[in-house]
Amino acid sequence: MRIATFNCNSIRARLPIVLDWLRDHSPDVLALQETKATDKDFPAGAFTDSGWHVAFRGEKSYNGVAVVTKKEPDDVSFGLGDDDGESETRLARVRIGKVTVVNTYVPQGRALDSGMFVFKLKWLGRLRDYFERHFADGKAPLIWVGDLNVARHPVDVYDSKAVWPHVCHCQEVIDAFSAVTEWGFEDIFRKHIPEAERFTFWDYRQRGALERNRGWRIDHILASEPIAKKSTGCVVDLEPRRAGRPSDHTFVYADFK
Repeated sequence: MRIATFNCNSIRARLPIVLDWLRDHSPDVLALQETKATDKDFPAGAFTDSGWHVAFRGEKSYNGVAVVTKKEPDDVSFGLGDDDGESETRLARVRIGKVTVVNTYVPQGRALDSGMFVFKLKWLGRLRDYFERHFADGKAPLIWVGDLNVARHPVDVYDSKAVWPHVCHCQEVIDAFSAVTEWGFEDIFRKHIPEAERFTFWDYRQRGALERNRGWRIDHILASEPIAKKSTGCVVDLEPRRAGRPSDHTFVYADFK
């Protein structure tokens, strides 16, 4: 089983990149974030015409999540289930057989002194509650993926000392993220590549960020123990970030036996 994640930063703008990647890498599941399209504007036909199944929930100009699958999912749901629908464009869950994949676009936080940062910390707490409500414990066959907007370790940022504290790299957000992972998740990338510097996001606003490798690892694939022990590798694919009209993120994928 191959599981992938990609913050496309507008599915309509990045559709050729996504379709080419699907064709070349044939994942069982591709989780997309920041689709930035209402449901009526989502290009679902482009996926179904190519033989894929796709579930999505979006809004105009902001947020939006989608899950592309090789097989039709046995179950699909959206949102944290504890609000009036605000989180539906930030969380999508699909089950294929016994394996559940939860795709999340965690709030970025904007600034440390903003209400959005408080919202981010609370959202991560709500996510921990979500896992506890829907899955008995860390033994459930569960994979959590997405743009999680957390760089947990110094090696996950091009210059930890220079950017600390940042809404994606500070003690408060690391603690909030750790509270979720302690439910029973293992970082699949770090399982296989414990110390290497690899990034998944390079800011458009920094001139030459990709060429100078001034990036962040904020896109993650995590798995509960029964799935994590079956993982065989994890890859950050840089080529889509080098393509014409790229997203500021790139694809991450993991293979499981």
